Amino acid sequence: MGLTRLGLDDANASVQDLIEAVRHADASLKAVEIATTDGTKLARTVRLGELTSMPFCLRLNHVNVLVESDVAAMDDRRAREESVAFATVKAEIERDPRLILPLHEFYRMCHNAGAEEKVATKWLRELQRRNLVVHFDRSRNPQLENAVILRPYNALDSELYNIKHDRKVKERQLAELNSKLKKLQQVENEVHLAARRLPNAQKWVGLTSLTGFYGALMYCVWDVYSWDVMEPITYFIGFTAVLGNSFYSTITKKDPTYSNMWQKRYADRVEMLSKQRKLDPTELKKLKACITDLENDITLLSQWEKVDVANPNLH
Repeated sequence: MGLTRLGLDDANASVQDLIEAVRHADASLKAVEIATTDGTKLARTVRLGELTSMPFCLRLNHVNVLVESDVAAMDDRRAREESVAFATVKAEIERDPRLILPLHEFYRMCHNAGAEEKVATKWLRELQRRNLVVHFDRSRNPQLENAVILRPYNALDSELYNIKHDRKVKERQLAELNSKLKKLQQVENEVHLAARRLPNAQKWVGLTSLTGFYGALMYCVWDVYSWDVMEPITYFIGFTAVLGNSFYSTITKKDPTYSNMWQKRYADRVEMLSKQRKLDPTELKKLKACITDLENDITLLSQWEKVDVANPNLH
């Protein structure tokens, strides 16, 4: 057959058309088959567009010819196909009469055009760059995050009204939560202040008692009795204190050590006073997290209100 150029339309042609074209170019061929590189024979109804996207084997009588597509040509072809698919999605969005398109519908639209999720996300950014849509992908509000605003500059008046309304509602919610947070923080400060009083009093009472006790012993040793008399007394006092503390810790199953006693008493007082004042620390954390989310949403909505719409600069 030699080097013969075969002209086929890969969009409409099939394997059967390729086989017939090869036989027409060289009538001496008795067997013409097309198979995959692992030897699997391809059906004659397979479209030529699918065939050229992968390497295949062309069997001419008893000779096998490996056919591979040009990588650059394949990349160029994929780029053209992606461009056509993007144009299809863009046209469908421009025809859509709605102001809001659910995000999952956009991804389904791209999937129907043959685009994967990664490519669809790239298309969404490109549509935003062209000012055809707006998507608040960084919002923590599910309604904003899962919606795509179509034709933002054509529908700006109604959308800006809704955005301003949402911002004002969130600002009122934020003011209410801040007021509630202020009250809870005031109660928390009062609880911590009151919780310090008893441990501090116990600390000074303990230090005063120890100072008075050892002062009395020293007075008895140096001014009243001799060391020979006071030695067994101090011994029995210390032994009795250690033994009593051991029995107390064994019976009550409390920590027998003296480490960080003030902090333990302080933590116990905070817990007790919090229950009395009905203060829940987890509620305080949730309230702060909710306030942070509202502040982020308000900032995002405020940025959108400041967009200059005089010259949309459509591409």
